[in-house]
Amino acid sequence: AQPVGVGMARLEAEAGCSSDEEELEATTEGLTMNFDEIVKRAGEVKQAQMRDKRRNWEATAEFVKNTIAHDASEAYAKIRSASSSVREKIDFATAPKDAGNVLFAKGRYTQAMTKYTEAVAVFRYWVRQMNGKDQELICHRDDEALRGTEKTSVQTFLAAVYLNAAACLLRNKQMATHPGDVVWICTEVVAMRPGSAKAYYRRAMAFVEMNSSASLESAVRDLRRAAKLAPGDADVRAALSKHGAAYAAQHVKDKQTYSGMFNTRDGLYTETERSTMSAPAGPAEPTPAETLFPDGLSETELKQRALAAGLDLEDPFVLRKLDARARARHEESLRAKAKELDIDLDDPDVRKALELMDAETKRRELGMAAPAPASTWRRCIARAFDKKQIINVPNVLYTYLAVRHGVSLLRSVSFRILRIYKYKQRS
Repeated sequence: AQPVGVGMARLEAEAGCSSDEEELEATTEGLTMNFDEIVKRAGEVKQAQMRDKRRNWEATAEFVKNTIAHDASEAYAKIRSASSSVREKIDFATAPKDAGNVLFAKGRYTQAMTKYTEAVAVFRYWVRQMNGKDQELICHRDDEALRGTEKTSVQTFLAAVYLNAAACLLRNKQMATHPGDVVWICTEVVAMRPGSAKAYYRRAMAFVEMNSSASLESAVRDLRRAAKLAPGDADVRAALSKHGAAYAAQHVKDKQTYSGMFNTRDGLYTETERSTMSAPAGPAEPTPAETLFPDGLSETELKQRALAAGLDLEDPFVLRKLDARARARHEESLRAKAKELDIDLDDPDVRKALELMDAETKRRELGMAAPAPASTWRRCIARAFDKKQIINVPNVLYTYLAVRHGVSLLRSVSFRILRIYKYKQRS
């Protein structure tokens, strides 16, 4: 027989990937959760969190995104606080809104949009917030927490600002390249004021700018709603007549274009192409491992073939080496997958999350109930010792010790100064 090291090298060269997979299954047997599943689930969780964090930001209109410029403003921090009344907030936001209206009337649409951003930033705004090492973008909608007449007053004000911003975007040719912003703005207005004919009309004009059959259909649908809400509006009637006719003509054209696609003799594919696509794929070439260890081998035959290749599967040294190599290859593959998903497996928070998921899987497999949430006093204690909090027990103790030391030092200095003063008086 060949030496063990030579036999192992030869077996790995001949067996290839398939033997790796068999070794991997042996090494991972008995684990409650497969490592691949852990990494996959961790990646899915992180990707979902990132999507949730970015989805609202990316969908938001640009002039509302720009409210993030005021996240460090002391004036805005003060007016947004609970100590300011709703009336004070509306009065604060009215000044930039009126200034924006003046600029809009002069045709200075870009400057007007800046003022509308300042007005909106009182109630709906984005801020940057650090979460550990990561920076998060948080959207605040303070008006949604209000009730009754206060909520009605604020949303009436916001709807007016939003509609003016939509009008700016529609009139500014440089901004007309982003009709999606107008659609977003008017959709927000419709959510606040479902009976706003202006919101439906301006959203329809944005759909028209998108220049597609689907957007034209949406535009006509919005114009019909606007016509029902404002039957006497001449602009709405004229737009509905113009774009309704264009939509009808486009519908006929689309029907003529696509209806014949499926009526040809061969359809989308020729008979030869269909035969080629439906033909079964040929058998794949067997790998070296499949040739050396075909399916159906008994355990005895498997050991005999491995021994003939110079590898004794019953040798503890060989088993330890195979186990170590399989684990090393598996860890490398895990780290490669984790890197693709932007996951740091050495991060303590990631490891803790994976441990929690594994523990949850164990509980489900054993039929155990989920752990009860911590009591209030436990949560308070945990928060008191949380290092991420600015005010916590360690920081308070450090502050107390620093103040105490400072007071002691001050007393000592004061006592010495007093002694020197008395000494001088005596002399």
